[in-house]
Amino acid sequence: MDSGFVDLDILITRIRHLQSKVHFLDAVKAYKAGALRGALTSAWVALAYDLIAKYRELSAMGDAAATAFLQSWDNATAAGDIAKLLQLEAGILEDATANTQVVNRIARTHLERLREDRHLCAHPAFSAEADLFEPSPELVRLHLVNAVDLVLSQEPLQGKAIFDLYDVDVQSPGFPTAYERIFDYVEQRYLARVRAQNVRNFGTVLAKSLLKGVPVQWEPLHRKIIPSLVTVRDRAPQAWPDIFAAILRLIDNLEPGNRPRAIAFIAAFPDFWPQLQEATRTALQATVNNAVSAVLTDYRILAGVTVPQFRAALLAVIAGLDREHLVNAVASQPLADLWPRAVEEYQGSGSWRRSEANFSDLITPFAGRLNGQQLDQLLDAVIDNGQNWDAAETDTFLLALLRNATPADRPSHDARNRFYQHIVRMRRIDKYEDVLTFLQSDGWVPPPPEPPADDD
Repeated sequence: MDSGFVDLDILITRIRHLQSKVHFLDAVKAYKAGALRGALTSAWVALAYDLIAKYRELSAMGDAAATAFLQSWDNATAAGDIAKLLQLEAGILEDATANTQVVNRIARTHLERLREDRHLCAHPAFSAEADLFEPSPELVRLHLVNAVDLVLSQEPLQGKAIFDLYDVDVQSPGFPTAYERIFDYVEQRYLARVRAQNVRNFGTVLAKSLLKGVPVQWEPLHRKIIPSLVTVRDRAPQAWPDIFAAILRLIDNLEPGNRPRAIAFIAAFPDFWPQLQEATRTALQATVNNAVSAVLTDYRILAGVTVPQFRAALLAVIAGLDREHLVNAVASQPLADLWPRAVEEYQGSGSWRRSEANFSDLITPFAGRLNGQQLDQLLDAVIDNGQNWDAAETDTFLLALLRNATPADRPSHDARNRFYQHIVRMRRIDKYEDVLTFLQSDGWVPPPPEPPADDD
């Protein structure tokens, strides 16, 4: 922007913080009155004040670096320690660049020049005794424009603190679990208040977590990490090309032990597959083709079943899972392609206790993910095996699962009718009273009981 064509009165309206605007107004008044040295001095005061105000906003959002600086500042203020305050003021640009990243490095170069010129104006020791510094109107105007453009008009965007904040947040019970809510949450809480460079770094860190398992505390949180990265892709598209390139390099250089992670990653982000090096695609394909059900330990590889190149091989792996491996796979991620095996295992339960264990281990993890057809299969699996419909906890488990289904995904009326007729024949109406009441909540009416078979 050409500082010579900027209306200073309009420039003032762009300042965010009210008190900063008051301080900057002194600089504009001095400039218009021809007091150029006073204008530079007031401009620096407005800048330093505004940085402190931004630090207070960042501290309120949990930025540890901003909080640490403010603690020193407020302690020195309370103690009247002028030397300490001058030291902190002298280092505020460096701190704002290196620690809180409120100021980027290019802006810091321009603002350091303002600080140096302010010193020449305010401190005789900085200039020769007979050579008083006389800033030109053009120089002063440039500094005024830079102060507003680079700091006073800007929101206090988070820098490195985003990683610390996200680390604590994603592990907390307050972080959303539904995909749609995660999108809005991550955008509003993180992307909207982070500098572009830090958005790129943030996206790369999320990808590195999925591909390399670092940091270790994020390992069980992939169901939150994946939609967080999707949010970066969809809500910060200007940063995605750089993130995409960085992720490609990560996958192409991934250690063999992390290839199952890469396969799961590609299932979530299939656009990466055609961009990988040929050697990388070959290694990942071989990893899938050579997977053996009986010795499977990293169940993330099964997520690749949605990738056309991997599907046939991984369906064979799923078909060969024994109960222990199937339980572990479902616990890792209740994939839709695991459901047929899970409901089949439950349907064949050999005892009441095994029925309850199968429901808990193989069916309940799918809560909230089942459609109407799958719930029809479940109701049929309950009534097809006496160990299932007569197990003590089946009604409780079933009711909880049904309540997690959306109205559009509830069982069909035909499946409900079959379930009801069986419960009537087996005289278990009382046991399943709550289940039947819930199934009637959307308008389904139980059919008339069928006559006993021997009445025909």
